[in-house]
Amino acid sequence: MKEYDKIKMSELLRDFYTLTGVKTCLFDSAGKEIAYYPEKLSAYCALLRQNSELDERCVKCDKTAFAECKKTRKRYSYVCHAGLTECVSPIIYDDKIIGYILIGQAKTEKSAFTDAIASKFPASSRADLAEAFERLPVADSKIIRSAMSVLDACAGYEYLKSLLKTSEKRTDTAIDDYVTAHVGEDLSIKRLRSVFKLSNTELYAIFEEFFNSTPAEFIKKRRLSYACELLVNSDLPISVISEKCGICDYNYFSKVFKKEIKISPREYRKANSIK
Repeated sequence: MKEYDKIKMSELLRDFYTLTGVKTCLFDSAGKEIAYYPEKLSAYCALLRQNSELDERCVKCDKTAFAECKKTRKRYSYVCHAGLTECVSPIIYDDKIIGYILIGQAKTEKSAFTDAIASKFPASSRADLAEAFERLPVADSKIIRSAMSVLDACAGYEYLKSLLKTSEKRTDTAIDDYVTAHVGEDLSIKRLRSVFKLSNTELYAIFEEFFNSTPAEFIKKRRLSYACELLVNSDLPISVISEKCGICDYNYFSKVFKKEIKISPREYRKANSIK
C-alpha cells in the first residue's frame, strides 16, 4: 500500500484546525501516529501522561477505540477516562482499512476538572493541570461528529489523489516502454491515444510533465537513438536502418539524423565503428 503524502496530510490537518480549533491526528492501519496538528498532545494530555497510571489509561482508551473501529468499520465516539470527548473514524479504501483519523482532546460545556484526576498529582502541580484543562477547546459531540464527516472526505480525497498520481506514473512508464518496444512502428498520436485510452490533452500533459517534451520530439529522439545503436552494432544498410526506426523515407531520415546528431548516418557509423 502506498504511504500517505505526509506533507499534504499535515497541510490538511492544519487547515482543519484553523477552521474548527479541534486537534486532529492521523494514524496508519497499525495504529501508528503519522501526522497531527497542532501538537502531538494537548498541554493537559501531556501532563496526564507524565503519570504512569493515567498514561496507561490513555493508551488503553486509544487501543479500545481502534479495536472498535476495526471490528465495526464505523466511526466510534467516546468520552475518555479523563472526561474528554474524542472520535475515531476508519479510513476505508478498496474495502480495506488504510488508517484512522482521531479528533478530540476536547471538552464539552459539561466537562469539569475532577478531583479523581487531580489526586494523582502532587499539590504543587495541580494548579498547572487545572489551567491546562481550562485551555482545552470546547466542542460538543455533534460538532465532533460533523467535523469528522468533513475530515473523512478530505482524507479520502488526499489518499485517492496520491493513488491517481501513482497511476499516472505507471502510465508514464508504460508509454516509455511501449515507444521503446515499437520504435519502428506507427507511433502517431492517434495510435498512442488508442493504446492508452487517453485524450489529446491527457497525452500531451503526461509527455510535458514526465518527459519535458512533445510526443513527436520524444519519439523522434527514440527513433534516432535506436538508429545510432544499429549503425554501430550492425552492418545493415542505412536504408534498412531507417525503416527499422520507423522512418521509411531514406532521404528524410538522413536529413533529420544530420540535423539532430550534427553528422550524417554514414559519418556517424564511420566515427563510431569498432576497429
